[in-house]
Amino acid sequence: MKRTYDTGIDTNKIELAVNVGTVGTAYTSVYLSRSGGQNSKIDESNEDSGSIKNTIIGEAKQVRAGYLIIRTTVDFSNIDKEKWQSEAEKIIVKYYLDGGFSGNQVYNYDTDDVDIVLNGKVVVITKPIELT
Repeated sequence: MKRTYDTGIDTNKIELAVNVGTVGTAYTSVYLSRSGGQNSKIDESNEDSGSIKNTIIGEAKQVRAGYLIIRTTVDFSNIDKEKWQSEAEKIIVKYYLDGGFSGNQVYNYDTDDVDIVLNGKVVVITKPIELT
């Protein structure tokens, strides 16, 4: 499910952070998508946590009318196959945005943001956030 964040129209800096909680190995990447198919990679996590510390995605007037596409991939190959499904249900991902007219907002992923592949070994969570 798409969420929205009101950036405003001035030069204030819009910040994003992503926190991931899982027993699996997680990796997160963030892209800014604009009309016309232009995509820019904003930041990525290391492979240890999947989390991204506060990062500036740009000025409000520059990112307005774009989309943040935040993709987290969790690999459960380090745990027993019998636990893949139960651990997939325990994944926690929180998205923090600040700096715009909407102020400090916290978003969670929705069930329609989740794709489970390779018989549950890998979970991909794709969270779109519209910047208005």
